Amino acid sequence: MSGLTRKGRQELRQSEALERQKVWGVMTPQQQLNDLDRRLGKGMGAVKQRARLQYAIDHPQVENQKKGKANKKTKKAKNVKNS
Repeated sequence: MSGLTRKGRQELRQSEALERQKVWGVMTPQQQLNDLDRRLGKGMGAVKQRARLQYAIDHPQVENQKKGKANKKTKKAKNVKNS
């Protein structure tokens, strides 16, 4: 990273972050939890992230729930536009 300007370092870090997000996003919650265990140690660190992942594993959403949640957001947006 030496030799880069501040803007160059920022762009590099941003592109690296986007790539990490792409990899993390395609993992299942169980794979994400396993990856945290591998990187940080079993049960060590990232307490809130682990709790969120464990909840997602214990309470999986079905497609109908996901669709219903998306519809509620659009209805609310329509109501705001009409007001």
